[in-house]
Amino acid sequence: MAQSTKFLTTRQLAGLWMVSEATIKRWADAGQLGSTRTVGGHRRFPVEEVMRFQTERGLGSGSGGPSRSGRFSEVATAEAAPAGTPDGFDESGLEEQFFRALTRGRAAEAAALLLGARVRGVTLARVLDLGVAGAMRRVGNLWHAAEMTVADEHLATSTAEIALRTLSDSTRRAASDGRLAVCCASEGEMHVLPVLCVQALLESEGWEVLNIGAHTPFFALAEVVERRRPSLVCVSSTMQWELEHNARDYGRLAKAARGVGARVVLGGEGFAGDAVRGRFPADIHAGSFSDLADFLRRETAVGV
Repeated sequence: MAQSTKFLTTRQLAGLWMVSEATIKRWADAGQLGSTRTVGGHRRFPVEEVMRFQTERGLGSGSGGPSRSGRFSEVATAEAAPAGTPDGFDESGLEEQFFRALTRGRAAEAAALLLGARVRGVTLARVLDLGVAGAMRRVGNLWHAAEMTVADEHLATSTAEIALRTLSDSTRRAASDGRLAVCCASEGEMHVLPVLCVQALLESEGWEVLNIGAHTPFFALAEVVERRRPSLVCVSSTMQWELEHNARDYGRLAKAARGVGARVVLGGEGFAGDAVRGRFPADIHAGSFSDLADFLRRETAVGV
């Protein structure tokens, strides 16, 4: 299952670039677009090869021709219009399609949907908000309403993680300026998908990311901050299991962050509400991945 998301089919590529399947096959036959064959003889295109070809050809406008910028990296980071992208790609359908792919366990299809949105100029933050966060919110609501089994919820979550890793692999930029971010989920929090989303967003901006993972006590995180001296600390939480305990330990983390000059970002429902946020002061309480992206742009603009 994990391996299948590293490749795209002829049909998926035709949909991503809005060209005919015959055009995809012609590029492959000419040796311009690398591919492999399944046992049944069907073409499969590695994600890395897809991104290379797409960048060189300037694909991504949705018309089968060069994008306006001529480079995928520039298209991918451009601001998306509120109602959709210039080529008419409808962002509003991304959540529904991604949700259907998750509930059916179709990791390759889910990954193609995320990649397709990126190719058509939707920012990574909006892909994460509209697709991943939106669809997983629906999964959580169905599970809480007993309309989805635990097994179904696990299937959707694992499928989303695989698709997200494929997206992350295609958007990651090599860290070059020494910026280090430490990311994790708070103590008692076992959901790692939001942390993976933050990691993908940061790595697309050239950050080096140390992902500690789930269920990280604040005192342990403080020790990492003191030792590694990051520029940014990001913590995700969907629920406060032990408010008093966590608030007390958070004081040590906040002190450690101040000591090394690190910015602190808190996100998720676990940090929602003025009363809770008052107990967990931070440089930003992000309500979405777009909030985090805006924060990063502001910090970069002032040279922090």
